Amino acid sequence: MFNLMLDRLPEDYNGWLIRTDYRIGVQIQLCISDPGLSDPEKTAIALHLLYGNGIPDMQTAMQGLSWFMGCGSPQDGAQEDSEPPVYSFEYDAARLVSGFKRVFGVDLSRERLHWFEFVPMLGDLSGTAFANVLEIRQTSAAEIDAKRRAEFIRMKQRFALPNQYTSEETETINSILEQARAEPVQG
Repeated sequence: MFNLMLDRLPEDYNGWLIRTDYRIGVQIQLCISDPGLSDPEKTAIALHLLYGNGIPDMQTAMQGLSWFMGCGSPQDGAQEDSEPPVYSFEYDAARLVSGFKRVFGVDLSRERLHWFEFVPMLGDLSGTAFANVLEIRQTSAAEIDAKRRAEFIRMKQRFALPNQYTSEETETINSILEQARAEPVQG
């Protein structure tokens, strides 16, 4: 198991060069969560993003991908689908950039930062707009007293992550909406 305090930041996995900048991890995460891509497309894109000088055999490549995304510990794939995401690198980008600048003095738009450094820092952004939005998204309205609940629900809706639909789901939704608009209202 990798220890951030004792081990040098890795630049390879089992001898295979990997691209370690946090931007690669972000791009892989965006790719993996893209509903418009099939699983084979997600795998191919993620592996091409990670490996800098050729891709190893599929088993080694997938183990390396899991190891990299887990910052030195393999990830449990079933864990990813069990709970809805509470943040998005795409929709929360400005809050993340601001939070890193404020808390760590790191300008994410300019500095190179290893993924293994970035991920723990991501969890240490308390007191920032990013952390406040995460708290809103993770809190149930039932936990809020009745006087503040309506305002909390408005905030929860304001900061909710948008639903991500596949192209087929989008077409179905649009078709249903078109049919609903075309039908006369019975009154």
